[in-house]
Amino acid sequence: MIRKGVAPTCRTWMWMNTSTAAKKKAAMASNYFQIMVTAGASVPCMPDIEQDISHTFSTHPWISSPDGQAALKRVLSAYAAHNDKVGYCRSMNNIVALLLVAMNRNEENAFWLLASLVEDILYPGTYSNKLEGCQVEMRALDELLGHKLPRLHAHFVAKDCDISLIATDWYLSMFTTSLPSETVARVWDALFNEGPKILFRVALALLKQHEEHLLHCDNAGDIVMTMRAAAASTHHHDKLMAMAFDGLGSLPMATIDKFRDMKAREVEAASRGEGSGSAGATPEAAAVAGVARTGSERAGGGSTAADKAKAGFGKLMTGLNKWGQKTADKMAQAAEKIGIKDDEPLPGQGGPPQQPRQ
Repeated sequence: MIRKGVAPTCRTWMWMNTSTAAKKKAAMASNYFQIMVTAGASVPCMPDIEQDISHTFSTHPWISSPDGQAALKRVLSAYAAHNDKVGYCRSMNNIVALLLVAMNRNEENAFWLLASLVEDILYPGTYSNKLEGCQVEMRALDELLGHKLPRLHAHFVAKDCDISLIATDWYLSMFTTSLPSETVARVWDALFNEGPKILFRVALALLKQHEEHLLHCDNAGDIVMTMRAAAASTHHHDKLMAMAFDGLGSLPMATIDKFRDMKAREVEAASRGEGSGSAGATPEAAAVAGVARTGSERAGGGSTAADKAKAGFGKLMTGLNKWGQKTADKMAQAAEKIGIKDDEPLPGQGGPPQQPRQ
């Protein structure tokens, strides 16, 4: 039943009780959240939190208001105090913003749901200093892509488009910056109830829904931009969830865990080899590093992290430049068809009124 969606009025109870949030809350003193709010006022990552919340859900009337910004700040800083091993990672701001909206602005429930996500649902280390957990997830997703969508996987390989360039943000932000909010809520209905396999099912479903379009992309930049636009327009959440559950075949958690274990060993080996020119400089490491941790942590990353980012994003940026040039060429062709010359202003851009062409 939950797979078919939860009524908004029932989400507070459903998310709190199908996840571990309610149990975590009950295990602590009744004023624990307020204690963490007080402690959170002095966490080292406060400057990063304040910087990020200023552009979180900027079009939402309450989140962008002083009250909404204050609530977001309290929950994020309280969690940083509660879990100082994780602290704050960029992307958490978007997760908490949607939690606050879905929980009718209840900050304590949002706090415990964030704790449930980070500590019990997501892969360990997803928000670690080097985001090793997210690297494991990207490699596991790549393996599953090869099994479930072999044509698309082969195409990505041919175009040097690592899956991490597309999916890193999906996993770090729990789709909040990629899918429409209503669709994210439907994904979270299943995520809190069934756990992390939902992330893989939804990621693969998105890719399968748009497989034919992606197969016609001729470079990494085009692939990334096409998928980004497609995800942003996924308003038919019933169709997406039907694909996730009925269109991919069997995908038990045991299979995902098998790939996770295998890839965790690879990431660990790559981490040990950093700086020696070995597997440390992988595409997913560069992509994940680019999304990342707080500004202060990135600043201390040194030249190795910078080299990885350059290596990982070089081909992507080349593709984006090609995509931008193709778009500009198409716009120029369209302008020529309707009779706009290069030296004429577009409508609404000033200049004397244009006379109709004969």
